[in-house]
Formats: sequence, structure tokens, C-alpha cells
Amino acid sequence: MDFAAFLNSPAGIAVKAALAAAFLDFATGSFAALRDGTFTLDALAAFVRKHVLGRVAPITAVLAAGYASGDQVLIAAAIAMLTAYAAETVSSVLGNLNPPKEGDVKTGTASNPIPED
Repeated sequence: MDFAAFLNSPAGIAVKAALAAAFLDFATGSFAALRDGTFTLDALAAFVRKHVLGRVAPITAVLAAGYASGDQVLIAAAIAMLTAYAAETVSSVLGNLNPPKEGDVKTGTASNPIPED
């Protein structure tokens, strides 16, 4: 498989978009954590493990396998995975930018949770 061709294909552009979405989620999450006073450096490692290695990397692997083999089932599975990741990430970014108000929270505090594995 030609890696440059993969990165310039629609599949490669989707991988780049997923990485950009992960970075946007990290940036807005860091902003929210700084705002709430919950920012810690170890959250960076948790974010990399959870989002990049736990979500984007497996999606990339399925997408690359589908691209290399031409298997439409793998490509369709990767598209479904990307769609779910996009929905999760959009929800997370919106939550980072618009935290719940004190009256909206049933229990606990209105701050964003610290990421864990």
C-alpha cells in the first residue's frame, strides 16, 4: 500500500479529520479543566491512551485495511466507527465549551470530570 496515496485518498482525509477532532477535543477539554481548576498533566497521557490510541488508531487500522484490500465491508465498518467517534467528539467539545449549570447537575459538581483510563 502506498502510504502517501492513502493519506491523500478520502480514507486518509477521514483519518486526518479524526486526528483534528481529537486535538480539538483535547484543546477544549484543557480549556475547561483550566477554567474549572482540575487540569493535571497526567490527564494528557490519559487522553492520548483513550482517544488517540483507543479510538483513532483502531479506526485508522480498519480504514487502512479496507483501503489496502478494497474490502467494502471494512470500509463501511470504518465509516460507522468514524461516525460514532465524530458524534462522541462533538458532544464532548460542546460539553467542554458549555458546562452544566449548578441547577442542571443532579449530584456532584458542575465541573468537567478528570479523564481516567
